[in-house]
Amino acid sequence: MEKNVGQMPPLVFTAGETAELLKVTEKTVYRLVQRQRLHSIKSLRHLRITRASLEKFMTEDGGGK
Repeated sequence: MEKNVGQMPPLVFTAGETAELLKVTEKTVYRLVQRQRLHSIKSLRHLRITRASLEKFMTEDGGGK
């Protein structure tokens, strides 16, 4: 019998996933990264947003200035 183990929350998000969470377009996510308002990392040439970076953006920046 298999144990029902809860899934771990993701540690990184794609630009598309980040856009869904913030309810904006992917283009907006790329602009936020370009303007250094949202920190990202590159993983095999793909943009990834860390959970910590997203949480910091949401709490400190609040998405607006």
